[in-house]
Amino acid sequence: MSFPWRRAVMLGAGVLLAVLAYFFAMHIPRTLAVFIIAAFIAAGVRPIVKRLEAMRVPKALAIAIVFVVLILLVVVTLLVIVPLMIVQIQGIAQNLPAIAAAVEAWTISVETSLQMHFPQMAIPTNGIDLTHIGTGGLQRFAGTTLGSVGQILVGTATGLFVAFASLVLSIFFLLNDATIADGVASLFPASRRPIAHKLLTEIAGTFGSYISGQVIVSAITGLAVWVLSAVIGFKFALLLGVIVAISYAIPMLGSVIGQAIAIVLCAPQGWWMVLWVQVIIFVVERISDNVLVPKIMGDSVGVSPIAVMFAVFAGGELFGIPGLLLGIPAAALIKILWRYFVDPWLSAQLDRR
Repeated sequence: MSFPWRRAVMLGAGVLLAVLAYFFAMHIPRTLAVFIIAAFIAAGVRPIVKRLEAMRVPKALAIAIVFVVLILLVVVTLLVIVPLMIVQIQGIAQNLPAIAAAVEAWTISVETSLQMHFPQMAIPTNGIDLTHIGTGGLQRFAGTTLGSVGQILVGTATGLFVAFASLVLSIFFLLNDATIADGVASLFPASRRPIAHKLLTEIAGTFGSYISGQVIVSAITGLAVWVLSAVIGFKFALLLGVIVAISYAIPMLGSVIGQAIAIVLCAPQGWWMVLWVQVIIFVVERISDNVLVPKIMGDSVGVSPIAVMFAVFAGGELFGIPGLLLGIPAAALIKILWRYFVDPWLSAQLDRR
């Protein structure tokens, strides 16, 4: 059997192009960020646009409706929620001594209990001086912040520009999704273009369902924690709701992160408040896991639990927070590509034998 030179040359050319594209992308980080964010926005709102189109709403009008609602939500967040969060953060800053004292008292009580039950263990005494640690950290943070006000202003302006450009570009992506798909499919041989179209549609559907579903579920989870925590009199209920909404988007680890932060925030109001808030977070997240996720997201990614765990930990280790958030859809993408390209090749090899 002759060596498949043509396939080897094509594979080598593909690898070379990928390497060149990577080095080129490293020199245009802001442009790349705009396109990536725009792609995620477009993928996230695409299922909603398609649902409106199924209700016979014209495509342009459906996109306009979705983005008007999205912009209104952003405006309400900036004008109402963000100021309230700033007030609560200021309250936390004022309560730092009380929070530190409560945590120190708890560590001392734990140490005392351990010394009573395990006297042979060499356990350090006097707890942890969180007040000194916190004060030093705040002083360093204040010095760094004041010394880089100009950089903060430039960074804020750049962030606003990236956000606006991403929003406009995402609208373009949605309006021209069919043209973009045809352009990508044209890179394949004519006989493979129908499969390429089907592949692109499945990838867009998987990413879109996951992103939109995760945002909706996280928002509902955070809102429920906010309302219920406020009902029992927790001072920082809004801030906790936002933290839980963000952390819930991180599979497996997010719940632990949210509950750990809640313990620190609740400490000044006593351990009964800590207990009740922990119960609220646990119950709300379990309802989200077992009711909201199946109904809103369904089996949008189709990845096994073992693969989910591996994707989350590997993504976090390689890329940090973005890796934690995108590990699952990345695993789903690998599964789709495997099904379209590797499976047929393996089947063909087995048939030849």
